[in-house]
Amino acid sequence: MLTTRRTGRLARAMVLAAGLSLTVPAAGCHSAPRPGRPAGHLVAVLPGRSVAGQDGAGCPAAPYGARLYAPGSPKTVALTFDDGPGRSTAAILAILARYRVPATFFNIGVAMAARPWLVREEAERGYAMGNHTWDHPHMAALSAARQAAELSQASAEQRSIAETVPCAFRPPYGEYNPTTLSLARQRRMGVWLWSVDTLDWMAKGPGFSYWAQRIIRLAEQGGALRHPIVLMHDGRRGNPATVTALPAIIQFFRSHGYRFVALLHSGSHNA
Repeated sequence: MLTTRRTGRLARAMVLAAGLSLTVPAAGCHSAPRPGRPAGHLVAVLPGRSVAGQDGAGCPAAPYGARLYAPGSPKTVALTFDDGPGRSTAAILAILARYRVPATFFNIGVAMAARPWLVREEAERGYAMGNHTWDHPHMAALSAARQAAELSQASAEQRSIAETVPCAFRPPYGEYNPTTLSLARQRRMGVWLWSVDTLDWMAKGPGFSYWAQRIIRLAEQGGALRHPIVLMHDGRRGNPATVTALPAIIQFFRSHGYRFVALLHSGSHNA
């Protein structure tokens, strides 16, 4: 059941969405393949007080479409974390700081509301933060108004906590349709998927050594690409195997000559 707070926000966002003129028809879902540090690449700092409906204020114009490869040259890798902030976020932030590498956090609105101090820490440390919807729905199954509400409510939560807005979006499950892409572009959010899936969300039970090695092995498959985007998680319940695996993943890409980057609006690469 929706909380009073969530209901109010959802209603406001849906009123805003109803005023949008959508020209892109909803079509079938395009499934994603399951296969630098400045925060300004993915979040815009808002001076003074924010205004309701200010999605994307301060972000550069976003292209239409979804991308799977990290920007930059000659060899770049983007570490990305979905579904947070959660129980493992602080440990992940500590590892990233220790190795001095950037990363991109695609946060969920309900998780930000539960752990606002971690959202502020991500912003204060300069890590990029992207929109991952309010509560992780299957976007392609929603109406245009519902999709708009998911995006606007998550951006508003980040704005209220960290006084920044996300300039990028990742659809849950990698599922989207033309309406999703249009709504993201209207909000000046580039759409980013991934090219390397560590499947770290599957890790469970006490065998963290086994799961950590499995995550490392899957991440290292990105070494066959020049510009991999690596998908990992820092969900609300925690991802301890991801924390265990992360130093080895960083060391692997660094030893193979990759430069770590946050995700940008401009530029795209093929494998």
